[in-house]
Amino acid sequence: MDQQQESLIQNLYYYIQQRVNTDWITDAGMAVLLTVVTCGIYGLYVFYKLMERRDLHFARMANMVNTSVALLGEKAAREGKTELIGQELAQLEMVQREIYEQSRERGAALWLVLAIVTGIAAFIGYYLIMDDFARHDVLEAQYFTLMSGAMAKLGMSSQASQAALTIPERNFVTFIILTIVTCGIYGLYWLYVLVDDGNRHFEAQVGWEDYIYSALAA
Repeated sequence: MDQQQESLIQNLYYYIQQRVNTDWITDAGMAVLLTVVTCGIYGLYVFYKLMERRDLHFARMANMVNTSVALLGEKAAREGKTELIGQELAQLEMVQREIYEQSRERGAALWLVLAIVTGIAAFIGYYLIMDDFARHDVLEAQYFTLMSGAMAKLGMSSQASQAALTIPERNFVTFIILTIVTCGIYGLYWLYVLVDDGNRHFEAQVGWEDYIYSALAA
């Protein structure tokens, strides 16, 4: 193994281990309960953490995708099999660009201030978080599936696997309208959904990340 590949493997390991710091998970029911008990104050903290984990997770994944795709390309070139996975590499590059574009920060502190000052900004933030994660979930599923197929072709894994979406399709307009009609009460359910969807997304992703690292680091 040359120095370039070893460096990429070390970087990949680092980005995967960073999920402990970036992929914040909390009990959705407790988050809603404490929001009610504190008359919404705890909800502002959860809102901040949701926006922050959006920014941190997307940035971590952009780095992980860049590193893993580079490492995959290095290994294929070393074995003279770049053409064998040419289709997967081309598609991975497109996914890579989209994930990078999406990784731009929204700014948790800024959105918290806006939510405190205007109130309505919190629900706009809810919409952005929900929409961002829905699109991100699709991109991640494409990334995991393409990586699995390419590694299978290179003999780095037994067979290709299809990654499933982890976040259900939701009607954002319905959430907004019902929140307005119920004078914010439905927003508590919306908060629950945002926390729970992210939790399940992160938990399902652990196995895929470990699988990719094990195959590429071998």
